[in-house]
Amino acid sequence: MTFLKSDLTKEWNIEDSGTDLITCSLELEHIKDLNFIFSEASKKLEINGHLFISELHPFKQYSGSKAKYGTDNGTQELETYVHHISEYLSAAHNNGFKLIELNEWFDNVTKNETPRLISFVFQK
Repeated sequence: MTFLKSDLTKEWNIEDSGTDLITCSLELEHIKDLNFIFSEASKKLEINGHLFISELHPFKQYSGSKAKYGTDNGTQELETYVHHISEYLSAAHNNGFKLIELNEWFDNVTKNETPRLISFVFQK
């Protein structure tokens, strides 16, 4: 197994059709063009390969929640983009993926609040 770190907004420097799993976790909210991500993933995944995505739920973003971190100078907010669930599904479909699984993850067990995270599993 090999893990690679790279800039997802630039052409991915890995072999085409040689990967069976690509994961994205809490990073796509910082990328404006989802279509590029799905296009690159489609090129790099082998047939029947999987793309796993886990992100801050758009419902949280609608209420103003966004990525931030604390520093000695106070809280710093990162640039983010709201991607609606339909945007993920459209970008996936347009690049030859089918949705295998969609889950919403809650902070409390009763699930009576806005979900914190959303995850998708797509198959090429």
